[in-house]
Amino acid sequence: MRQIPLNLMTLYADLLQQADGSLGELPGSVATKTVKRKKYIYHTVKDGSVRVERYLGPASDPSVQERAKAIKVAAERAKQRRSTITALKNSRIAAPTLVQGRILEVIANAGLFERGMTLVGTVAYQTYPCLIGAHLPALAFTTNDIDLSVAEFVAADEEEDIESILKRADPTFSPVWHQNDKLPRKFKSKNFEVDVLTSHGRGRRSPIPIDALGCAAEALSFQEYPAEETIDAVALYGSGVVVRVPTPVRFAVHKLLVAQRRSKSKLGKKQKDLRQARELIDIFLETDEASLQDALDDARDRGKTWKTAINASLKEIGREARQGRLPLPVAPKPAKKSKAATR
Repeated sequence: MRQIPLNLMTLYADLLQQADGSLGELPGSVATKTVKRKKYIYHTVKDGSVRVERYLGPASDPSVQERAKAIKVAAERAKQRRSTITALKNSRIAAPTLVQGRILEVIANAGLFERGMTLVGTVAYQTYPCLIGAHLPALAFTTNDIDLSVAEFVAADEEEDIESILKRADPTFSPVWHQNDKLPRKFKSKNFEVDVLTSHGRGRRSPIPIDALGCAAEALSFQEYPAEETIDAVALYGSGVVVRVPTPVRFAVHKLLVAQRRSKSKLGKKQKDLRQARELIDIFLETDEASLQDALDDARDRGKTWKTAINASLKEIGREARQGRLPLPVAPKPAKKSKAATR
């Protein structure tokens, strides 16, 4: 295990706290415009690949003036966070690509992570090093997709459809339609995909419509597991994007589960699942073995299918000793001495 130095861990913890506490006002620029001899204040904010101008109100309104001040303070704090992110990236802490960062930014700015949407898959894995205190070699794997789970998502009264949100990250995003689809469950740009996932409901039907977001979600086995326990993490893009991800230990166990569902045509994805699981498991064996064992036991207790998948994956990665609690070794009985030996 190659540990991350304490000073970088502290920088990341401060960054997460600052970014999480700045959700009140989005950082941006404030401008005053004169229209028919009256002054009005506007707020311009970066959202993905676009800049959006928002009307705040008359410049003479005290409440508008207070909002303008708050936005300027948020902009100054964002500048400080960007300096921290640069320092972390220069120390080789994993960060999303430009495309990934823009997608995460528009999802976060739309409030979807706050309402329970969970980032899963390799891009979520990228956020773990500073949460677990160790570098993850499997981050060398690249990905051209982002997986978003809505298993725990609770829509607001009024939601913007997800296609419109994604277009702010890349205007070439468009839905991918499958036969008999009533709503799209996948969106694709020139060289990137976003998949919407969820857990099985009654009748195990799929896809499941998410009308509030104007999309559907592909229902997958075990998908409820990683979304049940989530934490905030900060993606090192822009001034920091706060995302919701599964706890690292849940992520690892989920990878053990889904690896056994990969078909032969998806051998590469299975190998990536197992490697990510192994790297996290080996770190927990050194730092928090009890939490790992509790997570494994909890997942196995959910049924024979779960237990079989977990144990099969553990065997494939050479961690058979984690296949349930092993019995204590029995001390061999001392050999009886022969009568001849006692004479």
